[in-house]
Amino acid sequence: MVLRKQEILAYCAAGVAFHMIASAFNFYYVKVFINHYHIEETWFQIAQTFHMIWTSVSNPLFAYIQDGSKLKISRTRRESILYCGPLFAFSFIVPWFPWGDSSWLVGLHLIITFFLWDTMFTFIGLAVSSLFTEISRDTEDRIKLTRYAQMASILGGPSVMLLEFTSDSLHNFKAFQITSVCVAVCACSLFYYSGLNAHTEYDVKKLEKYELSKNSRVNGKKEPYTNQVCQLFYDRNFIAFIVSNFCHAFHKTFLNSFIAIVCDQLISEDDVPLSVRKLFYGGISLMSTLVIILVTTFVSRYSYYYVIRSAFVYIVFAGVVMLHIGQDHPWCLMVFLLADNCASGATFSLFNMPLADIADDNKSKYNRKQPISSTVFGISALLSKPALSLSPMVTVSILNHYGYSELKNNTVEASHELKHAMFLLICLYPIAIGIVQLIAWSFFDIKQKTVQINVL
Repeated sequence: MVLRKQEILAYCAAGVAFHMIASAFNFYYVKVFINHYHIEETWFQIAQTFHMIWTSVSNPLFAYIQDGSKLKISRTRRESILYCGPLFAFSFIVPWFPWGDSSWLVGLHLIITFFLWDTMFTFIGLAVSSLFTEISRDTEDRIKLTRYAQMASILGGPSVMLLEFTSDSLHNFKAFQITSVCVAVCACSLFYYSGLNAHTEYDVKKLEKYELSKNSRVNGKKEPYTNQVCQLFYDRNFIAFIVSNFCHAFHKTFLNSFIAIVCDQLISEDDVPLSVRKLFYGGISLMSTLVIILVTTFVSRYSYYYVIRSAFVYIVFAGVVMLHIGQDHPWCLMVFLLADNCASGATFSLFNMPLADIADDNKSKYNRKQPISSTVFGISALLSKPALSLSPMVTVSILNHYGYSELKNNTVEASHELKHAMFLLICLYPIAIGIVQLIAWSFFDIKQKTVQINVL
């Protein structure tokens, strides 16, 4: 299938909408529930535990629904985005409107927030990721899609900056709520456009097959879903990717959720004005996007395998250097965090490519008529998503051990021990995680292909 402008625009629209609300949610939800709603650590850990449990159910369930069911909302990737995109946008605004002050109500609010958010995040995320795989199997087309999607995401990247300035860093919470609703409306509109136009050749064939089976009432023998999952677990490339992706999700979640909390304590307003910090928080996403656009040039020349491996090497090296420099250099610390975010964001944006190749390799190996894209992406998310809960759970536990919970009411200043613990987390997380990723990534050996799509 020739990659047309309509498919590129539709994919980019979905990517912008997804990035617009996901980046804002990940940046603010920990800070809002800890600093604004004052959630107790016990309820925070309970909510994260429920999040992990629901994730273990939702990922394989939605992967099965999208790859194997005949429900109208999941017959094609386009329809999945069209019908569920608005619900995803709605789930984004749920956490920003408090339910009450009692501890159990705040805890229940976070649990329901996670349930709604992860449900829609998983369903739409699988649809958008599968769309990337099935629009084209050509490697150059996929690189082109990645580049254009990142260019388009510049429009959605500043959502954090917009929220920072309109809410004065959450000091004006009413303005934050109003702006978040506007962001959700924009995302909903983009999902709707993508849902109308995101056609793939696989989806056309699937609809034709669906109509034929409906009219003839004859269904062919279907491969058990458990067989497909077992085949993935016997794939060394898939396991290598899962380990790398789990570590990356842990690291990226820490950066998204705690960078503002850490900088507020380690960098005083005397060293760096608050206005500069707002630009810094909002500009992180934009800078990451620009880096990704530049990186795609190297992907075309050297392959994504070597680019991702180089990013892992840099993460370890930068962590060691920053650890040596120390925490008393705020501008160096900001540059380090910015570069760490850029490397992490660039790596994450390229991860669709190895997963797409795994899906293609699985299709060829088992002679499938179409790739089991949702299953590949769904099982990958199932095994890596626990990191999204473990990262804040571990980090909050460590910070509270050094007295962070005492700062909620702004009655005391952070101790030297707490600041030092924050600095060590900033440096040691990338060092330890990067080493594990390098080891795991060395086992990934799928060679990139440049082939035209062939749907039987």
